[in-house]
Amino acid sequence: MTIENVSKFCSGLLTSSKCKELPFHNLEHTKEVVQNVKYLCAAMDINLVETDLLIIAAWFHDTGFSKTYKDHEAESIIIAKKFLSSLGMESDSINRICNCIEATKMPQSPTDRLSEILCDADIFHISSSHFFYRKLLLRREWELFCDIKTTNKEWHLLNLKFLKEHHFRSDYGKQTLEIGKQENLHKVENILNYFNE
Repeated sequence: MTIENVSKFCSGLLTSSKCKELPFHNLEHTKEVVQNVKYLCAAMDINLVETDLLIIAAWFHDTGFSKTYKDHEAESIIIAKKFLSSLGMESDSINRICNCIEATKMPQSPTDRLSEILCDADIFHISSSHFFYRKLLLRREWELFCDIKTTNKEWHLLNLKFLKEHHFRSDYGKQTLEIGKQENLHKVENILNYFNE
């Protein structure tokens, strides 16, 4: 089965390359995005064929980190195209998968319903109780791999800016995930109040 082949290939790549050293963009994150895709597809009644395409896109979306940190999406697309072509997947399906991966590049730029779902699945954590834990991992990753160091106040201000500017793309994201995002936004605002006292 294609998804089994894809999950095995991507898991191997994410655990045998420099991805295993990334605190945030690693196998754990990819598995979370895959689960988020399944959840969103079920909630939005996405058909099985399109759900499978999205699951495959989720598995591949961060594999490009194995080659480069900056513009990793382009590398993810190259890796996906090569592997999926070797499995004999139709070019139309491969193109739809790659379109979804391309859309996850920040700032996100989805062009259809499928890419909207992958974008929301990728950033799902900003609406969850795991938000602060995931952001802690991202902060560490930026320190180690991007040489971006921030004070606590600067970090919380960055998160506040992101939460205010980011918008969920799918209907489910706009209606449901937005609620959790707003709750986390208010928590960040409350944290920043301590720095202003």
